[in-house]
Amino acid sequence: MGATVPLRAWSQDCAIAEMPRTLVNVMLQGGADLRFLFMPAPGHPDPVYTGLIWQARRVLYDSEYPDYETLFENEYLPAQDNRTGLQFGIHRDAEWLWRQFGEGRVAVVCNAYCSRNRRHDQSILNADAGEPELEVLNFDRNGWGGRLVEYLGPHVNSVELGDSVSTFNKGSVPGARLDQVVHAEDMRDMALAAGSVENPASARSVLARALSSWYDVRSQETRSEQPADWPWHAFYRHYESLRDFGGRVEERLSQCQPLAESLQSMQLASSGFAQQCRNLYDLCQVPDVLQVGAVSMNYGGWDTHDGEAGEIRRNLSDLFASSGGLATTTAAIEELPYRDVSPASQLVFYFASDFGRQLVANGTAGTDHGRGTYSVLIGQQVRGGVYGEMFPQREAAPDADGRIPLQTPGADIEGQTSTDRLLATAADWVSPGAGAVVFPAASGSGLEPGVDVGTLLADA
Repeated sequence: MGATVPLRAWSQDCAIAEMPRTLVNVMLQGGADLRFLFMPAPGHPDPVYTGLIWQARRVLYDSEYPDYETLFENEYLPAQDNRTGLQFGIHRDAEWLWRQFGEGRVAVVCNAYCSRNRRHDQSILNADAGEPELEVLNFDRNGWGGRLVEYLGPHVNSVELGDSVSTFNKGSVPGARLDQVVHAEDMRDMALAAGSVENPASARSVLARALSSWYDVRSQETRSEQPADWPWHAFYRHYESLRDFGGRVEERLSQCQPLAESLQSMQLASSGFAQQCRNLYDLCQVPDVLQVGAVSMNYGGWDTHDGEAGEIRRNLSDLFASSGGLATTTAAIEELPYRDVSPASQLVFYFASDFGRQLVANGTAGTDHGRGTYSVLIGQQVRGGVYGEMFPQREAAPDADGRIPLQTPGADIEGQTSTDRLLATAADWVSPGAGAVVFPAASGSGLEPGVDVGTLLADA
């Protein structure tokens, strides 16, 4: 099949590389209240449930709505699960997510858990490690992205698009955990400084050429002057690798698409996430240079103990609005040239967070730390729908102690499905057999009765 021509022309010098199947782990740092994102429709089969959730969470919203029906009409877009017929709402600030759900590209795994505790440090580590039952707080360890790329091969990399490398990316070998990690904080500025062609006499150009020459010469000298175990050899090897690698990325990007205008002009509340989105677009142009096998992104600001509505609406808009980061980025990626498979169809986004939030609002129009949550996967290869009981009846009924969760401060979503279960399925989609190796405990971990996460992805 010949190269597919998008609406925008591209340089004939650009080598079009096939994008491999790639999981994009998006960490929502702080503990996202995804019950704010998804709410039951006013016609929910259990009117007692909607009455209780209205009383439990009405103070979270900016407006004082007179009843649940008015709240739902103003805050939510109506959706229906084609698998079960369940009607529910997706928040209006997540219109792109709502449209993707309607197209069958969003899977919502209910009553999920990536940790059994409510501490940020331990829960973030558990999510990055892909081990929900982990109890040891030790960040010098591997992450599930690192294990996945090790399974894919010694030259495959986990690519971090944020401002710091997370545990998710780290490999299994102590002392060499970053050997298969690329930190792409700015894809358009990965090369070492070089002299300017337009202004070769500038101070920056002169200094760049001088430093480059000095390192080149000194590297050659130290090879003969110093013993093979001299520790500073590693510094010169790192310099040479960075110069070569960064130069190849810069050269390829200069031959291919410029940064899409929509991404250049994109304004988000989080400038950091906007940059990650631009990085993802460029990553899809040079997957062979990066040797990408997994991708890490993040968005902070989800610890909504007070004034939740303003914070979470901003976050949801940045991520999921029709003009938000993911809508803009995926639309731009869909216009990239390709030979056989569109790079956009090769991406699956998985959204993780430290933990969920409590069911009942606190006294400062926020929510406190919980445990269970919703896990969300988005992509063209996702078998969309709701997996599990979205609004469990047990939350509106007395528990063993006679307390109704939706009336009880401290009560949270009961986590039943361990996230390593669904991540093992996602890993098998990337490469058959990877799931059992990357997530060895998944087959025996928690799973909500009646739920089959093995069908989350096509051909998994």
